[in-house]
Amino acid sequence: MKELKHKIISVVVAIVLILVIIAIAFGGKIYESIKSGEEINMRWFLALLYPDKYSYSVETADLNEYYQIFSPEDIAIVLQNERIEDRGKLLDGVVYFSFDTVERLFTDRFYVNEEEGVLLYTTSTEVITVQIGEEFTGYEAGGTVTSTDYPIARYYSDGTLLVAADYVQKYADFSYEFYADPNRMQVYTVWEEERQAQVLDDTQVRYQGGIKSDVLREVAAGETVVVLEIMETWTKVKTYDGFIGYIENDYLSDYVMVTPEAVTGAYRPEEDYSMGVSGNQIIVAFHQIFSEDDGSGLNSLLETTSGIDVVVPTWFYLDSEEGTFTSLANYSYVENAHARGLQVWGLLEDMTNDFDEYALFASSENRRALIDNLINTAVEYGLDGLNIDCEEVGRETGPHYVQFLRELSIETRAHGLILSVDNYVLNEGNLYYDLGEQGLITDYVIVMGYDEHWAGSEAGSVASIDFVERGISSAIEAGVPAAKLINGVPFYTRIWRTEGVETNSEAVGMDTTQEWLANRGITPTWDDVCCQYYASYQDGTAFFEVWVEDAQSLETKLSVMDNYGVAGVAAWKLGLESSDVWAIIEAYMN
Repeated sequence: MKELKHKIISVVVAIVLILVIIAIAFGGKIYESIKSGEEINMRWFLALLYPDKYSYSVETADLNEYYQIFSPEDIAIVLQNERIEDRGKLLDGVVYFSFDTVERLFTDRFYVNEEEGVLLYTTSTEVITVQIGEEFTGYEAGGTVTSTDYPIARYYSDGTLLVAADYVQKYADFSYEFYADPNRMQVYTVWEEERQAQVLDDTQVRYQGGIKSDVLREVAAGETVVVLEIMETWTKVKTYDGFIGYIENDYLSDYVMVTPEAVTGAYRPEEDYSMGVSGNQIIVAFHQIFSEDDGSGLNSLLETTSGIDVVVPTWFYLDSEEGTFTSLANYSYVENAHARGLQVWGLLEDMTNDFDEYALFASSENRRALIDNLINTAVEYGLDGLNIDCEEVGRETGPHYVQFLRELSIETRAHGLILSVDNYVLNEGNLYYDLGEQGLITDYVIVMGYDEHWAGSEAGSVASIDFVERGISSAIEAGVPAAKLINGVPFYTRIWRTEGVETNSEAVGMDTTQEWLANRGITPTWDDVCCQYYASYQDGTAFFEVWVEDAQSLETKLSVMDNYGVAGVAAWKLGLESSDVWAIIEAYMN
């Protein structure tokens, strides 16, 4: 009996000791919780009894690892509510983005020429020039130099081109806040409604949702966090300074929906450049010229036409990388066209003569020479506009060609000239022509809705209806306003001849196509897929095929163009059409 009594006393003493320890360890916390009205949580007692299982980790996460910071200059980027792979750089107290990051996140309107060591930005009236290098500060525009106390563009030690964030903000609406220890920045490019909550009591943001997860940051009572995802007992949040992690639900309250104030004030190119010459649809006709024409040849071609607004003679043939071209321009031709009420846009092409196209467009001096030559010639002959038809531009040359168009557009605008540019139907191989930028800076973008199949390709339609619609829709999706988009249509057909493994073709006009069919007694059938007549013909070992371009196939194209509300039609070329097409074109364009 005595032994049992001692055992009971021992147990009681042990319990009392446990309670004393609990009181010492949690008394303050319990008192504060009771005082604040918080429910006493059993986890406190469990943490004491089973510390390995229920106690909270106090380990701090490796923040350099968390933010993927690998050097003292690295800056982690939190874009909206997510850390991205891109990193900024902190050099001499200035925040920089890589040029790739600038193009991907903010704006793709900067032009870099590393050979000349310049970073350019072009508006409708001027080119702003930044010299690249840590020894250069400031920028130049219109002969005026504006100083900055930091290099705007410089190279990092690994050769990466960096651009100062503050300078980028002149040309793109975004906000950023830089925080140190570790280096990170919160960046916003859009300002959408978000859910926010207030922290009830001092606690921690943890790497993952669990008490054993490492601590990212201490948060204080009253601090506001962005709520990203609410789970059963934990909530994924983002702090104002770019920590993304988890807080227990019990520590959050006062959930509200808030729309942050947007950052505006950057240069807005869409407000600077005009969005179309007029609200009227126009009819453009290309006139291919092989020798100087005083207008008599044009007059002959126009006898059976009607409704044409613009004639585009193929006058200017690039012949050197110094910006020179062979010209077939003629004063009388322009006077004749004007007397008929037609505008004249002189066409510049790059396909006839051999020259180094990259050397032309990648040189600011050569671009300037070409622009001066074009403007001087246009003014001398009284042209109404210029049409640029450079179809040989390679991928490497693409950015330089687009910069040429930007710089040319400044001068055409200043001299009251219309600027139009001819382009292939978009595909993965020619995106570098940058139709979106062309749609901003030029007056008209002409999509050549033909040559779906060309001399040297397999046999097929010159312009099936799906190809035509894809050309229009892809240009609009790329950013060309319908009010600036002109669709090119063919007045020609290809007669295909296949013998053995060899296929070749001959391009002929509409009337010639009908004669070819009639002479062989062939009656074509309507192809609902291509929306044009199709015919085939076997002559010995040779197999002939024709996808006919005529008034009916043209009307289906015009119907699609009408659905998209494009700015006009451009026909290649005068002299190949049948006389019945003009009434159809006029009906749709007017």
